[in-house]
Amino acid sequence: MSKLCKNKYFFFILLTFFIVNGIFAQNIYNSTNVQAIKLYEKGLEKYNARYYDEAKDLFSQALEKDANFAEAHFRLATIHELYKNEAKMLFHFEKAVQNAPTKKAFARAYPMLIYFTLLTADYDKTLQYCEQFIQLKPDDAAALQYAKKVKGDCLYAKEHINTVLPYNAIALPAPINQLYLQYFPALTADNQYLIFTGRKATNNPQRPSGDEDMYISQWNNGQWSNPTSISNQINTAENEGTCSISADGRTIVFTSCNSTPDNLGKCDLYITRKIGDEWTKPVNIGAPINSVAWESQPSLSADGKTLYFVSNRPGGLGGKDIWVSYLGTDNRWTMPKNLGNVVNTVFDEVSPLIHVNGKTLFFSSNGHTGFGGYDIFSAERQANLSWTAPKNMGYPLNTHEDQVGLFITTDGTKGFYSVEKIENGTLKSSILYSFDLPPEMRPSVVSRYVKGKVYNAQTKEPLKADIDLYDLNNNIKQSSVSSDEKNGTYLIVLNEKTQYGLQVLKPGFAFKSLSFQPDENNVATEIDIPLEPIVTGTVFRLENIFFEYGKYDLKETSKTELNELVTFMKANPNVRGEISGHTDNIGQAQANVTLSENRAKAVYDFLVAASIAPNRLEYKGYGDTKPDADNGTEEGRARNRRIEFKIL
Repeated sequence: MSKLCKNKYFFFILLTFFIVNGIFAQNIYNSTNVQAIKLYEKGLEKYNARYYDEAKDLFSQALEKDANFAEAHFRLATIHELYKNEAKMLFHFEKAVQNAPTKKAFARAYPMLIYFTLLTADYDKTLQYCEQFIQLKPDDAAALQYAKKVKGDCLYAKEHINTVLPYNAIALPAPINQLYLQYFPALTADNQYLIFTGRKATNNPQRPSGDEDMYISQWNNGQWSNPTSISNQINTAENEGTCSISADGRTIVFTSCNSTPDNLGKCDLYITRKIGDEWTKPVNIGAPINSVAWESQPSLSADGKTLYFVSNRPGGLGGKDIWVSYLGTDNRWTMPKNLGNVVNTVFDEVSPLIHVNGKTLFFSSNGHTGFGGYDIFSAERQANLSWTAPKNMGYPLNTHEDQVGLFITTDGTKGFYSVEKIENGTLKSSILYSFDLPPEMRPSVVSRYVKGKVYNAQTKEPLKADIDLYDLNNNIKQSSVSSDEKNGTYLIVLNEKTQYGLQVLKPGFAFKSLSFQPDENNVATEIDIPLEPIVTGTVFRLENIFFEYGKYDLKETSKTELNELVTFMKANPNVRGEISGHTDNIGQAQANVTLSENRAKAVYDFLVAASIAPNRLEYKGYGDTKPDADNGTEEGRARNRRIEFKIL
């Protein structure tokens, strides 16, 4: 035999030796067991041909030969993933990366391991998987971004989980929580009505009804009443839920996901109003709020004029973002505006709640750093409409599980939310809880409210009237509501430590104004408002006209009231009136007459400058000759220093 043939013969013998002993196989697989490799490769043929049951058996046989065969574990995991067997999928993915942690072919195992390990609150193991995945430098940019985000969550959670805040959540007592599922609670500003989304039980104890409806319960005699369907006008055979209610309980915006002709997308926002004791038929809120995208989870401001909601429409920063729209004077909603990258992230932000103070936004996010999954955050709206950096609401309100659907009461001391129990990926229960909010997590501005009835002072008949609330310090309208046309009731929210002017306008009735600052010791103030019909001789007091002591120059804080008086005069073009000035009895009588006349003239001059015809107005100073209260007290003297308007 030639030397060349001998060398070839020796090479083939050596090659066979290497293959049999797994030297080359070791470069392909982490196993050197020839029998295991043969079984694996047979299984791979079946796998590629989609004979998954046969492939599963062959991969299992390969593992019997070599329990650390990473490739066999990985393929078995993918088969169990197809069969939705999470436990076995995770077991084999974990075995695969344990035995071959640097193999890039196994990169897709890591997002699964990261997600499901985080669900067990094993932050150390989750962090390990995140770091291993990041080191692999995978080609999947979205998965890499997710791993980096979860890594930040793990580090944050390990640092903050021992800071336990005193939330002490307690399940709401019976008859609440009697449905199979209840979630997304909302309350009126006076805490008298609780509204939530619910799903009833079915004959199958493992499965709730697929029909979402809204339920309402009233606080009465120290307990909640039996929840009932909010209205047959609202609830249908389709899904209705995740609602928001205005502070006075008379406007609801909710989500409905159905295929009716007026739906613009899969899920749209609908609006309904309460008149007396009845809800109107809901109407689609329409464009530009609703679109062909998904719109849901609305949150109304206290006066119902600002709407926050969630959408996955184009132009956002992530999958789901929070947007805001305003109700204009033409009763149309403005083009929604994305809240921007301080609140929204490239991940998801959901379930917004704008507190009744109009400044504090609570929301859930899986994009901001937290304890994993969806955490609840708060942000404060600044004077320039920007937002402060979101603040995590802390442990144990936030945990490794998802937290969504928070509601905070008017005074900022109590919260309501739902706690879900999930087993094997199935939602087993959702229970409503309440808790005391720790002081450091309460809204920056505490709110109060005023409620009562507007009625005809002569006939006592309830009236629908426009009620505007102004911050007298800056002449800015804070909110605007209307009293109920059938029962005259109203409710309006005030923020603490602010001097307010309340202006009440009703065509055919005299102008009415009130001035007050919220009572810090009481959440609620009740004020009934009688309106005088416009008849000759009717006199009404202008409560929010202010002068420096002893002077007649109008203070800037008077502008709000004067502008409303202009509106009143323009709305009632046939009205003529006398502006009268009055003082207390301090000082000389003639000086008081002069001062009161100059003050009345200052008001007259303002109205004329605002295009009110001079022939519709007169002014006169009465000094201290017509007291309205006892001049013997400071309170009485303050009451006597006033401007009045008399219908001529």
